Amino acid sequence: MKINNILLIALFSVSCPAQSELYKYVNKSGNVTYSDAPLKNSQKLELPPLTVVPSTNIGPETRTRETSIDKNEGHRETIKKMIAEEIKLLEEKKKEYNGGEPERIGSERNYQRYLDRIQRLKNEIALHEENIGTLNLELQNLGNPN
Repeated sequence: MKINNILLIALFSVSCPAQSELYKYVNKSGNVTYSDAPLKNSQKLELPPLTVVPSTNIGPETRTRETSIDKNEGHRETIKKMIAEEIKLLEEKKKEYNGGEPERIGSERNYQRYLDRIQRLKNEIALHEENIGTLNLELQNLGNPN
């Protein structure tokens, strides 16, 4: 009976962090994808740990949102950096895309190569926009810092 009680106490005293993992994958073309599921050859991003503050029994008039804001600040800053990186890459691709009429490169004497590059640029633009949307959603899930 004592062993069961000790085992039960040990199980309740062990806590597991509830933090999602974020992975960064860069393909051969240089496209960057962020995901919560590991992809082949992806790199796990080391985010600062989340601080969990236990609730207290104080009235709603004295509660503040400071603890929920502060606990995710490191994670929020990391995501903001990722968004800035994705925006920069998106702007570069849009500049190269030139509204659907990019300048032809010397190696694109074959018109199909030119069309293939236009399609690749469209796909890369869509990918960067999707990454920005996903990161913004993750940022929203952290809550408003103000």
